[in-house]
Amino acid sequence: MRNKIFKAAFLLGITVTIFSCYKEYPPITNPFKPEEVSFNTHVVPILADKCATSECHDGTKHPDLRPENAYRELTMGGYYNTTFPGQSKIYKAIVEGVGGLEMPPDGPLSQLDKDLILAWIDKGAPND
Repeated sequence: MRNKIFKAAFLLGITVTIFSCYKEYPPITNPFKPEEVSFNTHVVPILADKCATSECHDGTKHPDLRPENAYRELTMGGYYNTTFPGQSKIYKAIVEGVGGLEMPPDGPLSQLDKDLILAWIDKGAPND
């Protein structure tokens, strides 16, 4: 009898210990202040170099992300959400992909590039 009580107490102790352990992750923070980010200085070069490539968003697929058209296309197509920047279509595409495809297809953007785009949207997505 005593052996059964000991085993039950031991198992209960192990179970409580296992289920009480968890890892707390710090909140995601963007290292860029929105006021430091400019569409023309920071975002356009990323889009031109990584997105407006041959057979991608070079005018053959929407949105057209060539420098001369990028802002208009992003604005008219509703690709950013200044109320909830992390829910923006463009941001979700570069973080989660589209239709099971990674964006851009030739490899993900660096975290720095993702942070710059998110900071620009958080700033209100101005054409500056």
